[in-house]
Amino acid sequence: MSSSISADVFELLHDLLHLFRARLLESLEAVQPGLTFNEFRILMHTGRHPGITQKELVEHSHTDKAQMARMLAQLQDRGWLERSASEADKRVRCLQLSAQGQQLFDSLRARREQIAQELLQDFPAAEQAQLRALLQQALSSARASD
Repeated sequence: MSSSISADVFELLHDLLHLFRARLLESLEAVQPGLTFNEFRILMHTGRHPGITQKELVEHSHTDKAQMARMLAQLQDRGWLERSASEADKRVRCLQLSAQGQQLFDSLRARREQIAQELLQDFPAAEQAQLRALLQQALSSARASD
């Protein structure tokens, strides 16, 4: 039984992402014991998008609102996350990393980058840039058709 090239692309992406995630999970324990993958994702996204709201995080992660609220409270309790009222609407809480959270974010980002480089070490920078451009084009095209 043969499959289409289009389906093969997604199978290969899945396998590559699975390998990346597995290596990342292995290294999380060394960087910050007890940090879950979902907490890692929240910290990374908040670090890249300071001021993001809880609602935006829920939409981005497709996580249940109550589960997200619990994870955010845990991250805040650990001293990695801060919440402040929005300038535009005081009822809305904006999220940002604390100083301690920023240090953790920097360590996690460096480890993530190291793993990505290891996985793509056989590809010259020009080919990595080409792959990124092609994937961005595919994503833009898929989003436009929604």
